[in-house]
Amino acid sequence: MKTIILLIFVCFILISCNNKTPNNILMNEITTNPVTKPPVLEVIPDTLVKVSKPFMLNGNECYWEHKLINGEEIIIKLFDYKTHTLLLKHHDVYPPPNYNKNNYLDEINKESLEDVSFDGYTDILLKSYSGNMAMNDRVYVYLFDHKEEKYISADDLEANRIERIDKKNRKLISSNEYRYGTDSIIHHFDKAGKIKFTDEFSHYRILEDTTWIDYKTYRKIVNGETVNERTQSDTIRWK
Repeated sequence: MKTIILLIFVCFILISCNNKTPNNILMNEITTNPVTKPPVLEVIPDTLVKVSKPFMLNGNECYWEHKLINGEEIIIKLFDYKTHTLLLKHHDVYPPPNYNKNNYLDEINKESLEDVSFDGYTDILLKSYSGNMAMNDRVYVYLFDHKEEKYISADDLEANRIERIDKKNRKLISSNEYRYGTDSIIHHFDKAGKIKFTDEFSHYRILEDTTWIDYKTYRKIVNGETVNERTQSDTIRWK
């Protein structure tokens, strides 16, 4: 009887040893780490992406990435080609009418790259076309900051249209259109690319009862403040 009990005990020890690894870990406790998968890029439905060939801009090799989403809005990015550093990001609710053209990005470079601050560096003009009224069109201006090597939005230079870039006299001439009026704006720059002063000419009408008042105003703006202003008005009556 003792012999039988001894045999059972020895068998139990042998079975226990076979269920352990050399590191004394039970087999049913060993788990394998799942294979790490690369992140899945977000796919936005109805998105058309255009990426330009690299091109030289202010001494750096750059490229455009334009995304048209649902045909209703566009996200524009400019990257450094070597480092993929984001240099500019712009969002617009009016997609360009020529987005589907094969040479769309070439046209962007032809009409958008200008030195509008006359400091020797190329700036960027991004044009927004509403498609219905000229007064809703917009030209967004991004000036190149050579110290930061980025493009900074210049809100004070935005307008419906850029009429002329006068390189000889360092003048940026733009215009705005309203329902009953227009603005003509002349920005004067110094040699360092800073605005010295701005001339703003406005012509608009205001209806008071049955009388239209025709106004012509002039403002001289220095450092964001009006330093000189003149207004002329004429009355126009309905016959």
